[in-house]
Amino acid sequence: MAWQHTIYAYPIVLATTVSLALVAYTYQYGRRYGVTPTLKTFLAMNVAIAVWTGLSAVKLLSTDPALKFQAYRLLYLGSSSVGPLLLLFVLAYTDRITELRQPLVLAVFAVPVVFWALLFTNPYDVVIVDTRLVDIEGLVVMRTQTGPAHILLSFTYAVLIACVTTGVLLHESVKRGWAYLPQATLLGVAITTPVVVSTLTSANVPPFTLDSVNLVPPSTAVSALALGVATYRYRLLDIRPIANRTVVDDSPDAMVVLDPDGHVVHSNAAATALFREDLPSGETPITTLLTDVDLETETDQHLEYRSSNGPVAIEVRSRPLKRHGERLGWVVVCRDITERKRREAELEAFTAVVSHDLQAPLRTTERYLALLEESAGGTLDEETTALLDRSRRNARRAQTMLSDLLAYSRIDTSHERVEPVDMNETVSEVVESLAYDIDRHDATVERGRLPRVNGVEHLLARLVQNLVVNALEHGRSDARTDDSSLTITLEASRRGAVWEFTVADDGVGMNPGELEYAFDLFSQGTNADYDAGTGMGLAICQKIVAVHGGTIGIDSPPDEGTTVTFTLPAVREP
Repeated sequence: MAWQHTIYAYPIVLATTVSLALVAYTYQYGRRYGVTPTLKTFLAMNVAIAVWTGLSAVKLLSTDPALKFQAYRLLYLGSSSVGPLLLLFVLAYTDRITELRQPLVLAVFAVPVVFWALLFTNPYDVVIVDTRLVDIEGLVVMRTQTGPAHILLSFTYAVLIACVTTGVLLHESVKRGWAYLPQATLLGVAITTPVVVSTLTSANVPPFTLDSVNLVPPSTAVSALALGVATYRYRLLDIRPIANRTVVDDSPDAMVVLDPDGHVVHSNAAATALFREDLPSGETPITTLLTDVDLETETDQHLEYRSSNGPVAIEVRSRPLKRHGERLGWVVVCRDITERKRREAELEAFTAVVSHDLQAPLRTTERYLALLEESAGGTLDEETTALLDRSRRNARRAQTMLSDLLAYSRIDTSHERVEPVDMNETVSEVVESLAYDIDRHDATVERGRLPRVNGVEHLLARLVQNLVVNALEHGRSDARTDDSSLTITLEASRRGAVWEFTVADDGVGMNPGELEYAFDLFSQGTNADYDAGTGMGLAICQKIVAVHGGTIGIDSPPDEGTTVTFTLPAVREP
C-alpha cells in the first residue's frame, strides 16, 4: 500500500483533529452536566465531520486505486450527514426543541439514506458514471464523473439544507439584534463554506476546477475552526445565548446575559429598548453602562443610568448562571423605575408636609387639654376627666400614626449605605431600648447566635423593634389564665444565599382570619385594644424586608403563639 505527501492534506487533517477534539469535549461535557438535544446533535455533527474529513485524507494520501474508491464512497456517510445534523443542531440551539421530533429527524435523513443505498449499489450508473486517476504535478488524485442521482440527492440537497439552516440563523439574528452577530456569523461560516467551495468546483471556477485537487475537503478546516471558536468563545453548550427565548426574549423586563467576565452575550428586546445604542457587547463589560452594578450581590440594586434623554432610575437584580457549582455567567434583570421613583418622591413629600402640618396642631391640642385640666383645679367630674384623657390619647395616637406613615414612605435602600450588619448587636440594642416595655408585659426575650447580614442598619433595627413590640402587644390576653411570662425567641438559620430569621412568641396567637391581612396598613388583631398601636407595624416590617430583597411570612395557630419568618441577604465571606 503506497502513500503520497501533499500540503492539501494538512487542512483536512486539521479539520479532523478539531472535530475529534470537539467530540471529546462534548462527550465529557455530557457526562458532567447531562445530555441535551443541543449536545446530542453537536456531538453527532462533529462525528460526521471527522468521518468525512478523515476518509477524505485517506483518499487523498493513498495511491491505491481500490482504497481511494472505498474511501470515496464511505466518506459520504459523513459528508451527507453533516447538513441534516447542522440543521438539527441549529434548531436545538435556537430553542426549537419541540420541533426535534422523530418525524423531522427521519425526514431530513430520508434523502441521505436513499443516496447511500444508490451510492453502494449504483444501478444504471445513477450515482457514479466513471472514475479515473489523474496526475496533477506528481500528485495522484481520483476524479469521478457523477450521475444525476449524485447531483440531486447529494449536491442539490446539501445546498437546500444549507439554505434552510442559514435562514433559521438569519431569522434569529434579525429577531434578536446585533448581539447575536458574532456567533451567528461563525455558525454561518461553518455551514456555507463547504457548500460555496463545492458550488464553485461544480461551476469549474479557477482555482476550484474539476481536474485539480478537490478543495472541498480542505475547506472543512474553516468550518471546524469556526465551530471550535464558537464553542469556546461563545459557549454554545453552556449559556446558549440564542436559546431560552421564551424566558428571556419575551420578558417585559430588560434582560442581559453575561459571560464570566461580565461581557454581554445576549440581550432581549426590552434591554435594547431601554439602553438603545449604549448597550455594550463583545469585549465591553456591562460595568461601562452600569458603573455601580455589583454582580455578586443577591439583593435588588437601585442605580441611575444616564441616557441621552436624561437620567433613568433602574432596579437591577443579578443572578449567577451556574451548573454543578461552576459559574457560567450572570443574568441581569433591569427594570425602569423612573416613574415609580417620581411618585414615591411625591408621596414622601406629601406625607412629610401632612405630617408636619398636622403634628404641630396635635401637640398644641395636647397642651391645651393639659391647661384645661390644670385650670379646672380638680373640679372636673369623673366623666369629663375620662373624656379629656381619651382626647389626649387620641392626639398621641394620631401623632404616632403620622410618624409611622412618614417612616413607611421613607423606607428605601437606594440612597442608604448597605453594609454588613451584626444582628447580635442590633437585637441587643433594640432589647435594651425596649427594656421597660418588656418588663411591663412580664416578658422574656431569648435569642440564639445571630449572623451578619447585608442591609441598612437603622432599618433592620426598626424591623426587629416592630416585631418585638408586636409580640409584646398581641401575645398577651386577658383570656390567658396562667401566670407564666411571655417568651419571645429570635433565631436564624442559613438558607443558601440568605439567612432565615424567626421571631416567635408563646402567646395566645392570632385568629385565622387575621393572617390574610396581617401585613396590610392599619391592620390590628382582635387581641389588641385601641391603644395598642397604629396597625402599621407589620406593614413597615414587610416593606423593610422587601427593599432588602427578602420575603416575610407569618404563622399563628390559635393559642399556640405567633411566628414571623423573614429572610435577609447573607454577607459574602472572603
